[in-house]
Amino acid sequence: MPAKADLYRTAARMLGTIDKSGWILRYRYGDRRLLEDVVLPALNRDPAVESLLLVGCAWYTRHYPGLLPRKRVMTMEIDPAKAAFGGDPHIVANMTNITEHVAANSLDAVICNGVLGWGLDEPDAVEAAFAGATTCLKPGGLFLLGWNDISPRNNCPPDTIAALDGMEIADIPGLDTHSLIALERNQHCYQAYRKPDEG
Repeated sequence: MPAKADLYRTAARMLGTIDKSGWILRYRYGDRRLLEDVVLPALNRDPAVESLLLVGCAWYTRHYPGLLPRKRVMTMEIDPAKAAFGGDPHIVANMTNITEHVAANSLDAVICNGVLGWGLDEPDAVEAAFAGATTCLKPGGLFLLGWNDISPRNNCPPDTIAALDGMEIADIPGLDTHSLIALERNQHCYQAYRKPDEG
């Protein structure tokens, strides 16, 4: 683990140096481009969104907090070695334990992209994680899910997740649709939900 963490810290420093020169190295796949070029900028422009949680960190997500300069952004990742790619503040934890780290009714948005089916796999864990995310959202808060609808990544598709049953269907920020396949090759989908307003 220390060697892996050292490698990631070194990579983060090198990428940070490159980023500061104006060259931001990114994944160029369509699903990431849609998130970076449409969804995150739309959230940044939305005055109703003040605080966000981005779940899942890697070298290609390190600049995401910078795409939301008007917002309070925190990141969460289960792998402590990947903290080097997280924001400030950053939470090292399993999403199933989100309520131990984030207050109830405190977030305007949770973006969970590339986590379902990529470590968050077991139905009970998925239910706990998504129920916790719902608890942490303010009424009217957005839950954006990015997942791959292809085996073996789709063992818990959203329509089987009871924790999402109480959520309202919402449009993906910047788009006029609830659900979209952003990358055909791996069937990467985005789906948006909103926590109902109280009363």
